[in-house]
Amino acid sequence: MEIRPAHARRFVESPDAGFRVFLLFGPDEGLIRERSNQLQGQVVEDPQDAFRLADLDGDAVNDNPALLYDEASAIAFGGGDRVVKVRRLRGRIADAVMAFLKEPVGDARVILEAPGASKKTGIVKAAIGSKDAAAIPCYHDENLSLRDLVTNALNENGLKPGPGVVSHIEAHAGSDRALTRQEIGKLALFLGASDPEKPIPVDLEQAQAVVGDTALLTINSLVDAVFEGRHRDVERTLLRVRLEGTASASILRAASNHVVWLLRFQAATRSGLDARKANSRMRPPVNFTRLERISRQARLTPTLLSAAMTRLAEAEAMTRQTGMPDDTICDRALFGIAVAIQRR
Repeated sequence: MEIRPAHARRFVESPDAGFRVFLLFGPDEGLIRERSNQLQGQVVEDPQDAFRLADLDGDAVNDNPALLYDEASAIAFGGGDRVVKVRRLRGRIADAVMAFLKEPVGDARVILEAPGASKKTGIVKAAIGSKDAAAIPCYHDENLSLRDLVTNALNENGLKPGPGVVSHIEAHAGSDRALTRQEIGKLALFLGASDPEKPIPVDLEQAQAVVGDTALLTINSLVDAVFEGRHRDVERTLLRVRLEGTASASILRAASNHVVWLLRFQAATRSGLDARKANSRMRPPVNFTRLERISRQARLTPTLLSAAMTRLAEAEAMTRQTGMPDDTICDRALFGIAVAIQRR
């Protein structure tokens, strides 16, 4: 069944119980993620519940559609309804996935994310033609200005903006609906706001402390914590990086690239170059403010770094091949590496 754009928001807030499969499509990937999480949260509140939530990669499902059928048919250990989420369904969709839309199996709620797909795309046509599936369009907020979007989100999060606050968030949060909401959600968390009926004032200085390029904790902060064995800091920085909207697959890839960089840096320093000269030959070189940290990390043995690389590669493969939530896989890998380094 096709859900009209004007009815999409209300439908997602309270979907008809007769639908078991929800296809989210369109150009606004941020809105797709937001609505996907909303549909998931109605059934499984804890995104880390591996027994009730299966988080699958679209490429893996296209390569092996049995993953979708198996997870949709599975029964949750300990009871409760299940959700199967398939992210990033792109390109040519496997025939078995199309068939699933027409005749879904199992009792799980199945959420399919197809960013970039249009009404002319085969998978969207299949969902529209199915009595068990809802095709939900996700278009950019063309009729809603960014200022209105920011203002509405502040109000929904129980925040009363002071002079300059809306303009600052406009300039730094971007036009992506989901990322804008994430930034404002961080601000609400920072100030302890939650009730729209009792809004908390927020001034420009507070907004600048949370929303803005200078406040962002980058993935570099996270990988430094991991490869210095600061496992307690890993938890804190992971939370902040996730609040920025960074996917677990991107975090794992960044950590793997960091290991490769360290191994090359080690080779350069062992050839007789000092840290500064070795860094100048790296591509890319690190900022001079991180050079001392990097030099300490480069003292790790090649054996330990190779073991870390293997663990990260296995974790990245698991995000594509299993139903375990990506965040759980990523967290276990990073914490395991940090603890191993701390104990060396």
